[in-house]
Amino acid sequence: DLVRSRGLGDVYKRQVLKFLLGFAVFVGFYLFASFLCKHISTNDDYVTPENGIEIFVVSNGVHADICLPLEGDKEFWSKYFKVEDFKTLTKIPTHISFGWGDKGFFLDTPEWSDLTFWNAFKALFIPSNTALHVSYVESEPQLSETTKSFFVDDKGLERIKKYITSYIQLKDGKSNLIDCCRYPDMHDNFYDGKGSYHMFRTCNVWTNEVIQEAGVKTSVWTPFDTGILEQFEKE
Repeated sequence: DLVRSRGLGDVYKRQVLKFLLGFAVFVGFYLFASFLCKHISTNDDYVTPENGIEIFVVSNGVHADICLPLEGDKEFWSKYFKVEDFKTLTKIPTHISFGWGDKGFFLDTPEWSDLTFWNAFKALFIPSNTALHVSYVESEPQLSETTKSFFVDDKGLERIKKYITSYIQLKDGKSNLIDCCRYPDMHDNFYDGKGSYHMFRTCNVWTNEVIQEAGVKTSVWTPFDTGILEQFEKE
């Protein structure tokens, strides 16, 4: 029995080592693919339009949001996201910001200090329901290392709006407010979204796709915010 027990223990150890090795190889491939793809651009024929509309990409260091001017579009966006539902606003907003991601992660991790291994594991490895993180912004974002911008024409802006609204989960023609959680120092709400989140379709992949949809030069695929921000640092 002792010999058999030792034999089973050795088998178990080998299985664990194989799993850890396989996981390490997978993570290495994922990081290599993200590094490679962020250096491959799409929409290479993009030309900054004259008198274009400035769109911002705002990152918190991990996740990048797309931020649009409200001028001319207040009525359009208020159909989906009523200003009165954003209780912390003290001024008339000038911009509206969007992020898309794992619903559970959004709601359970309002601050990075709330991040747990299990929350991160579920978000990355288990395809899950999604939510839109919507923020009204009271002043124009200021360019910095984590805030970049690009310009689109009217057609590009319409494509962005169409793409974002296609991810709103509507019921009876209305978006569904998840009235439970908000992030510190933001005028934000969460709404049920469409699509499934996983490690190959992250929040930054979605934001990058919004930029692609506008016809703007950006990475072909990037699960990290750096793949987006670095494209505009080259300009």
